Amino acid sequence: MVVDTINTLSANDARILNALFDPETLPSSVAKSKDASAINTTLPPHPTISSSQLSILETQQNDIVRHTSSDSSLETIDSEIGNLNNIIASHPIYPSAFVNRAMLRRIRVEASLPSEGNIFSAPESDIEALFTDLARAIHLSLPTSSPTAPVSAYQARMLRTAYSHRAFLYLKASETGTELKGLGKSELEELASKDFAAAARYGDEAAREMSVRTNPYAKMCGAIVKNALREERKGEMT
Repeated sequence: MVVDTINTLSANDARILNALFDPETLPSSVAKSKDASAINTTLPPHPTISSSQLSILETQQNDIVRHTSSDSSLETIDSEIGNLNNIIASHPIYPSAFVNRAMLRRIRVEASLPSEGNIFSAPESDIEALFTDLARAIHLSLPTSSPTAPVSAYQARMLRTAYSHRAFLYLKASETGTELKGLGKSELEELASKDFAAAARYGDEAAREMSVRTNPYAKMCGAIVKNALREERKGEMT
């Protein structure tokens, strides 16, 4: 049925309909998510932190993650956030600490909520801290020479994690009717879509799919196509 319908639509509408079912055809950065040029595995992990120092720091991060995974009490989370604060104080350009602190902060907020609450019912300062950490992690991981320059595998991991986390927060705010800095549902969905697309560029295929689903352009096109199909069926019945 879909194939027959496509033949009755304009070439542009047919392309749009195909795009809704095949994200590869979308004319956006999402379609480039498999472009290996975004990641250069021959680059050093971090542009200014030596590989040996980074290895030590990553071991500390892994210990923190394992500890909170085995004991997610508020006391443990607070203790590990304190450890991350110390790491950030001594290594302020180390992005992984900001990524993990954002995650622990979010876990702490969610653990403190009543059963019917959502994360955005938490104090505004807590939410702001989440976004600040994620923004800092992204800033520290992006290439400094050019926005389109390739990054190392380590930087790509930080970028896709931070972008996906922030996209989730934007999407959650949109779904719960929360305004962030005066932005409403459609603006927040657009921000979520852009962040999911950015995460996809650095290798997150699940984010790539989410970017398509939350893309306002795709939703608008979907409405156009549905209207076209509806009008076509009306014509067939007359």
